[in-house]
Amino acid sequence: MLNKLTIIGIIIGSAISILGATSMVTSLNSPNEIQEDTATFGIGDLDKINFNAPENSSQSLTVTGASFDIKITTPDSNNDVDASFKDKASFSWTSTTAGQTIILIQNTGDSEFTESYKFELARDPLFFTYSILVIVAGVVVIGFSAGFSAKKPKGF
Repeated sequence: MLNKLTIIGIIIGSAISILGATSMVTSLNSPNEIQEDTATFGIGDLDKINFNAPENSSQSLTVTGASFDIKITTPDSNNDVDASFKDKASFSWTSTTAGQTIILIQNTGDSEFTESYKFELARDPLFFTYSILVIVAGVVVIGFSAGFSAKKPKGF
């Protein structure tokens, strides 16, 4: 017969292990992460965006403002940009090789500028290990709670 604490521990440990397994399956099914954001910066502000782009990933960036300088450095150098723009500039490219992408945007106008982007990022390689650690933690909770139903030796 299982003790009440053992049943509660089994339920909690199973829930933890299921969350870890679900996270692991999700990361295996979609190894890339999509990041979308819109930000507004003031006069003279500088924004630096730095991320690791996986192979064959699509990236897009739109900047709107009075005038601004943009410098884009990609791993394959085919999509690099270093120029000044007015009003609006839109960029869309596919990173054919994996590596670090660096984007610098400097506001040179007399008003705010707005940037909108959608980047496909490489997931953290340790994410898989984190999922395994969560699963192991669930199994430890189940094992520890099973001790509440174990027959106690003489003297306890």
